[in-house]
Amino acid sequence: MRRFFIAPLFFTFLSPAQADETCLFISQYEPDLIIEVSTKNYSSTKGFIKYKGSPIFRFKTGIRNGYRGQYFYIAKFSNPLSDKDQKIVSGSVITIIGDQSGTGTPKGKRKQGMKKVFFPNFGLNYYYSLANTETRIDRTEGRNRKINSILNAAEGFWIPSEICKKYVPYGW
Repeated sequence: MRRFFIAPLFFTFLSPAQADETCLFISQYEPDLIIEVSTKNYSSTKGFIKYKGSPIFRFKTGIRNGYRGQYFYIAKFSNPLSDKDQKIVSGSVITIIGDQSGTGTPKGKRKQGMKKVFFPNFGLNYYYSLANTETRIDRTEGRNRKINSILNAAEGFWIPSEICKKYVPYGW
């Protein structure tokens, strides 16, 4: 009887822990900005956009139901008095493989290449959200290095880490 009780405990200690791996999207031109999300779920994921390792925005992405495509959602952290995050932007993700569209290239014309994603209107909506804060940042003269880095990254491509390529669903 003791053998049956001890055996499961023994195998529990020997088996490796199932830790969540981290998926990273790194800004192509602003390496201080990364998107870090969990790999717990396959069809959608949540995490943060980080500047120099510190979270600055909430981030969510996933695969749409029905019509093929991928969505993204970026929000400022919620007000402690409210449950709702302040949405900056949401929309469709554009996937690029090499120099081709991830969704629009016919199978017979597809070539391998670097996978990258783009979040349309992220830069535009972030820019206009600056004037809507309590501090009322002047969008042109009140900018600092952090704001400029976020704007540059928001207008550019994001490169997925190896583990993160499963969140680039149309990467053939």
